[in-house]
Amino acid sequence: MNQYVLSEKEMRAYTQAQAVLSRRCMERFGMSWLTDAQTTADLPNLVADPARYFTIIDADAARLHGYGDPEGQDTKEKAPKSGYEPTAAERAVYDGSAKGVTDTAGKPLRKGGCAAEVKAEMDKGGVQGINPLTVGNEFYSLYATVQRDSRVSGAFSKWSGCMKGKGFTYRTPIDAANDSEWKSGASTRAAIAVATADVACKQQHNTVGIWSAAMTAHQKAYIDRKAEHFSEIIANKKALVEKSARIMQGA
Repeated sequence: MNQYVLSEKEMRAYTQAQAVLSRRCMERFGMSWLTDAQTTADLPNLVADPARYFTIIDADAARLHGYGDPEGQDTKEKAPKSGYEPTAAERAVYDGSAKGVTDTAGKPLRKGGCAAEVKAEMDKGGVQGINPLTVGNEFYSLYATVQRDSRVSGAFSKWSGCMKGKGFTYRTPIDAANDSEWKSGASTRAAIAVATADVACKQQHNTVGIWSAAMTAHQKAYIDRKAEHFSEIIANKKALVEKSARIMQGA
């Protein structure tokens, strides 16, 4: 699956390229726009994270954080922020809602503003209507299907029996991770106890191995059924990566 999405490095370059184009456009209208640091401060990770897909899989993380997210504890280095915030007038030029605005060459603001101009430039060389940034959503749509796979339901049944032997009643690992009690504190003593048992039972019965194999099989079948679509995604990803590199190099 990961070959169809942008890596963290590629996503950063793509986002920075958009920022460069945005500033070029805004400067033509005598306005400023967001810095690279601001636009890349909170990038989404498009590469599949097993720890999210299979709920919790690390014994140390379970013991320390329960079902809490250690990455959400402000431990990640934050990108520096300039403190600049676009004005209402600047946002209007960027989104195209400004009226009667012309650039330094006397050309009127295009429909959709600078945002539309940036998108049109980034889309050049790709396949229309195909967006590699959203392909992860397609794979995630298989999540429920994978859970209904007999291999996975059987693995969940063994996991559930193991959990019951440890004093916890849950039908699936997803039920354990989504227990409403954790909403008030995923790192409580109770959450840690369940999460620790959860990981131990997964390891004892190879729950994640079975779950992962089924997921891979369903994803492969999905890709095979939509071969042309995924070929176009690869083409668009290549076009985006190359376009981002050219923009960052000043071409």
